[in-house]
Amino acid sequence: MLNPISSGKIAVATNDNIHVTGHVGRCKAFIVFEINGNEIVKKEIRENTFTHHSVGRHDHHEHHHGEGHHHNHQSLIDALSDCSHLIFRSAGWGLIENLRESNITPICTNERDAEIAVKKLMKGELEIIEDAACAHH
Repeated sequence: MLNPISSGKIAVATNDNIHVTGHVGRCKAFIVFEINGNEIVKKEIRENTFTHHSVGRHDHHEHHHGEGHHHNHQSLIDALSDCSHLIFRSAGWGLIENLRESNITPICTNERDAEIAVKKLMKGELEIIEDAACAHH
């Protein structure tokens, strides 16, 4: 569990703008919740145009590793740089490390509803899964 959060922006990986989704790089969008006090004051949808393998655009022949892959992480991190946390159901270990290096706290959870996940995080009650990395990364 993390300490309660009372202000800032929290991003949630999603495919339907309602639920927390699996692999961050393949999600369709991010819901960015702006919080102030104990309230969600704004909700914004940011389409995932930041990764080369977001939904519908994954080309198995051009799956880059090394510096090129990190560059895609950097695009994602830049797009979420105003967020303090990123909530998801799974992500590669490289992205998790890059998020931490960029002061964005990666949070893997089994909570399905994005808004409930954010509200639980705000109270310090969100259940966090420590082994968040996908096995294939």
